[in-house]
Amino acid sequence: MIATKKRSKVPRLGSNSSKERKKLIKACDELVSLIVRKRDKFCVDCGTTERLTCSHLIKRGRAATRFDLRNCNCHCSSHNFRHNSYPEIYIQWFIKKYGLDTYNELVELSRQPKKWTLDELRALKSELKENYDSILSEL
Repeated sequence: MIATKKRSKVPRLGSNSSKERKKLIKACDELVSLIVRKRDKFCVDCGTTERLTCSHLIKRGRAATRFDLRNCNCHCSSHNFRHNSYPEIYIQWFIKKYGLDTYNELVELSRQPKKWTLDELRALKSELKENYDSILSEL
């Protein structure tokens, strides 16, 4: 019989940082949503204050603009859903409100690859928390 060495379990690299990363992204998403809903107060399409959501002009999958508050506006759930199928309505509203230069800047920024580091996410979370606390203190 051949003796075999028992392998000790080596933790996978990045497992803890991966969990922290997911938690930080979730926390930043939640803070952005709270900020946008408090900032805008109503659906930018229909004016309702019911079932408000944070709508991203450029999809959240684009990391470079995911947490950019210029990229987010308040929509009721039905208009947020409609925006996914008919983005041109939201784009036209955005350009009228913020201008073509801001729209083009966001589009260009969204095309840049971005991988948020843990330090960047921690700093962003802190910044967003301060922003949210500031909005609350103004109410």
